[in-house]
Amino acid sequence: MKNKFLKTILAVSAICIAFYSCKDDDTLPVDFDDLINTGVPFAAEITTNGSTNVNKLDPSSSSFSKEYQIISPAGGTDVTKVEVFVSLAGQNLTTDEALLVTAESSSFTNTDGGYPEVAISFDGASIISALGVDPAALEGGDRFNYRLALTNPQGTFSDVSANFDNQSADHTFASTVVCDSPTLPAGDWVIDMQDSYGDGWQPTTSNGGGPGITVTLSNGTVFEIGLCTPYEAPGYACTSGNSAGTRTITIPDGVSGDWVFNGDFWGEMSFQITGPSGSTVATGTPGTAAGPIALNLCNE
Repeated sequence: MKNKFLKTILAVSAICIAFYSCKDDDTLPVDFDDLINTGVPFAAEITTNGSTNVNKLDPSSSSFSKEYQIISPAGGTDVTKVEVFVSLAGQNLTTDEALLVTAESSSFTNTDGGYPEVAISFDGASIISALGVDPAALEGGDRFNYRLALTNPQGTFSDVSANFDNQSADHTFASTVVCDSPTLPAGDWVIDMQDSYGDGWQPTTSNGGGPGITVTLSNGTVFEIGLCTPYEAPGYACTSGNSAGTRTITIPDGVSGDWVFNGDFWGEMSFQITGPSGSTVATGTPGTAAGPIALNLCNE
């Protein structure tokens, strides 16, 4: 058994060191006030709603939105529009940028008297149409890359400040092409699990807190998956192995299912999910946030 107290002390120490380091302004790559003082407007992301993945099998079913705050020395009121450009970096083809969305200032909102905000919606069919590509030519893992550009009377700005690495300006992001099928491929699915600290999985509490992955099938079957923790009775059929372990589940024909990752309390858990054909359909790295696991079934 690992020393849980030592583990806690190390985690707290790391936080303290990070906090102390942040007190030295000379070491910061970004000074938010300085970025504003350059006079260049920029967009700061507030939230993302929905998965940014684009389903190759049904692009129109893939939709998400992002909300941004528009910031400038003039309080954001000088920004007349926000444009979003998209390009494709794929295994079989790449494209130049194309204009995807234009949000005029008339669509901005300001409910609390602060900086204006804008919500921008995206859908897979529009993304593919803007680039003029054939969905059949897409492959799982291809990436759509997006770039925001803000316009005010001074001009149009996207790379707002190379000196500050754009860390305060959320002007770029990406989405991944996946294949989401209405039913799951039948057969044996393999889940390989690792824990970098070597004391099993603790998804939701410092001592454990149940399975790290839950698979719920449409026929009512539920699989609870995770590495056994030495700190508490797991309460489910966990997999032995402090540092690594493998679980195989069999999914019957004609069922759908939800795969959910339940969290990573210490930031130590990783996993790889292999479908029946032998292709890797999902991965998780240490610190992955709790939520649905998007399966890439393009090669299944």
